[in-house]
Amino acid sequence: MEEPQTKMTYIRLLNQALALYKEERYQDAIELINQYGHLVDGNLAQIYSFLFSLAARAGRNNLALGLMQEAIEKKGLWYSVDYLRTDDDLEPLRRFGMFEQFVEICEGREKEAKLNARPELRLLSEGGDSLIVALHGNQDSNDINEPYWRCAASFGGVVALAQSSVESFSGAYTWNDTEKGAAELEQHLLSLSDRFSVPTARTVLAGFSAGCNVIMRAVLDGKVEADSLLLVGPWLPMLDEWAPRLGMLNGMKVRIVIGDRDEDCLEGAMKLDSLLRDLGVEHEMRVIEGMDHDYPDDLCDDIAAALRK
Repeated sequence: MEEPQTKMTYIRLLNQALALYKEERYQDAIELINQYGHLVDGNLAQIYSFLFSLAARAGRNNLALGLMQEAIEKKGLWYSVDYLRTDDDLEPLRRFGMFEQFVEICEGREKEAKLNARPELRLLSEGGDSLIVALHGNQDSNDINEPYWRCAASFGGVVALAQSSVESFSGAYTWNDTEKGAAELEQHLLSLSDRFSVPTARTVLAGFSAGCNVIMRAVLDGKVEADSLLLVGPWLPMLDEWAPRLGMLNGMKVRIVIGDRDEDCLEGAMKLDSLLRDLGVEHEMRVIEGMDHDYPDDLCDDIAAALRK
């Protein structure tokens, strides 16, 4: 296994704050986010959500309501009504009239977001004879995803980022509907094929977390084809259902990258590794010491391996 990573990023900040939350160290988590939240590039709505949820858990209702007011009224952010109505962390706040005002504001913004919902494809580079399409994780976006995949442009091919059409709150896009996500990926690949004519033999489908789940669904349903799959921190809740069809991956190269501290996805990644080994599917498994549910610092090396002929 490989050396742990130390540089603070948005994803690592959320992972560390969540670990403190699980230990009920709410004030420590608030202080951690206050220290680093303005230094990392990420989703401001998510950072505020962590802060006001932690404040409510810590019994600091006035602070929690103040943070919600700042996020919703001053910053113009929104959260789903379902989340505001049902999340256990926010239960202490629901007796305040101010909270109900926030719900009403968010309800209008959520409806508007759904009316304007559409998948997004962002090109990072447009030349060469290879194609990489990368999908973000749940509650992420192309904005959060882009820094991790910029180095792929150095290989000279077409690099595109695919963003889900489903927005769960401000700037947070999800792939929970895998059938819908697979259909969107299929359309993206069709449009890219028409524009750039890159052969399947030089196509890499890459994803992080839930983005990997969409890729697997699209491939196993026969909607898309590729030479290589690059699965980073793959979240694969449907793996048992898919197991009988994994032989369809024969002929593709599969690369799995996972942290040994990824509590949510390590077990599934190890199971996929075992299933592919039993089926004789060409693949590589890289387990990174000390990494949580995250991207590796040296992702560029994994991209190079996925592109290697």
